[in-house]
Amino acid sequence: MEDKIRLRMGDWLYNAGLVGLINILQHAEAGDSLVIHDQSLEIDSTLLEGFEDKYFDYFVDKYEKVMTFTNVKKRIQLILNLDIDEKTLNKDYKEDIKYIKDKLKNSAYKNILNIVPKNELKKPTQGFFQNLLILLDNEKKEILKKECIGYYDQKAKTSKSPNAIIDKYINTNMLNIQKSCDEILNYINEDTSKYKFDCFSCGNPIKSIDKGLSFMTNIFFDTSRKTSHVWNFVSDIEMCPICSLVYFCVPAGFTTVYGKGIYVNQNLSLNSAVAFNNRIKSEILKDHEVNRSLTYRGLINAINEQSNMGIKYELADMQVVKYNDNQYRFNILSNKMLNIISNSKDDLNNIINCGFKEVNAYFNIYELVIDRIFNNQNLFTLIHKLLIYKLTIPKDCRFSMRQLIRILNINLRIMEGMGDMEKSDKDMIKQANASGYYLRQEYRGKGAKDKLNGISYRFLNALKTGNKNMFMDTLLNCYLYVQKTVPNIFLDALKDDEQYKTIGYAFVTGLVEGKENNKQDGGNK
Repeated sequence: MEDKIRLRMGDWLYNAGLVGLINILQHAEAGDSLVIHDQSLEIDSTLLEGFEDKYFDYFVDKYEKVMTFTNVKKRIQLILNLDIDEKTLNKDYKEDIKYIKDKLKNSAYKNILNIVPKNELKKPTQGFFQNLLILLDNEKKEILKKECIGYYDQKAKTSKSPNAIIDKYINTNMLNIQKSCDEILNYINEDTSKYKFDCFSCGNPIKSIDKGLSFMTNIFFDTSRKTSHVWNFVSDIEMCPICSLVYFCVPAGFTTVYGKGIYVNQNLSLNSAVAFNNRIKSEILKDHEVNRSLTYRGLINAINEQSNMGIKYELADMQVVKYNDNQYRFNILSNKMLNIISNSKDDLNNIINCGFKEVNAYFNIYELVIDRIFNNQNLFTLIHKLLIYKLTIPKDCRFSMRQLIRILNINLRIMEGMGDMEKSDKDMIKQANASGYYLRQEYRGKGAKDKLNGISYRFLNALKTGNKNMFMDTLLNCYLYVQKTVPNIFLDALKDDEQYKTIGYAFVTGLVEGKENNKQDGGNK
């Protein structure tokens, strides 16, 4: 008779492990041996047979396209498609050749490096790359497995493989999937009535305290070495074999690309958690070649898709867990924020490729906007910075003024959603922006276009300091100069601080560069 193993949803980390376990078993086509209930999971113990192969097969198949192995093969195939001599190859494609040589030094390619002739590696020919491609195909599964595992440095307490998956969450020195499965099979057949300890996670009785929780990185402390963290210097923290296996599956529950991971704790039901996180994974892995920094895009697309399907979030807020730089970060997306994201779909899609360069770093504006939404922050400081950069270093800006208007639209929804502003005229931003554009045209007609940068700085300084008097004085001087009437929209700017900033920044956006074509660098149509 088959033994049944029943697991119930718990905290975010345990739930991520459950989602990962389901992903692995569904990928292995578990069929009827896997039953998902509303808040629990039931599996046959027979599914643990050969589970180690199922575990690694999942990671290899899901992440193959974003691993180093695939990039190495692409560069080799590029070289093989060339019709050039050896001298030209080593001269014109030295960057590709250097990349391949560097990656072959990684531990995952040790077997390959031991086979290839060292003298041919110094000045490789197309024949060499042809043989190398064959060797890579023969070792494909083992190489990808090692790349997915990575390497966790026990001493430094950090991952040493930036593009790996598993070592971000699990101490790979303690990763032994088959041993864990064997322990489960023994455990479910044991008489546990006389066991003195309880599992730290599920409360089931356990026999002894062994490895504790130190196999999970960046979460728990080393219970064997940090005894000062527990009562009376004696640790009673331990997990049963079943919970240990669930936590080993956490990396399969997260979506991790280029060292960044994300998991959404949809705890309304296990099915919804699996479906939602797999949608995120599908979106992120689909778009990895477009822009590797867009870790939020899969989440936003998943929210919008479910919103389009009529799925509502009134019952519970959404907990988003992000992994980055060896740390977990948490955000609670309220129902209001989810509505803001859903209602801003078109504006968000328009700024996906926008960015700017600051010193030697490039920042993606889409991610900066989403990050502020997640943290319940408005976008005024970001808008101010973008306008300053557009005035001072336009060559480092990959966004247009029209896209800044998109950001202002999103910010208006944030301010209204957070209750900082009452529902306002939807054309307020458009009218203020048009006023800035027409004032710019008047200055241009008078041959005074060069004065606009200095005037824009004064407006921005007034907006940053919240000085309405300075803003209005500068505005009146501008309209006196061109002998035009001040537009009525600026009367609304005096009503409250948030409308003042919204109208003011929209006005300066029009003043800085005026109406533009949507097809400028940094955005979509």
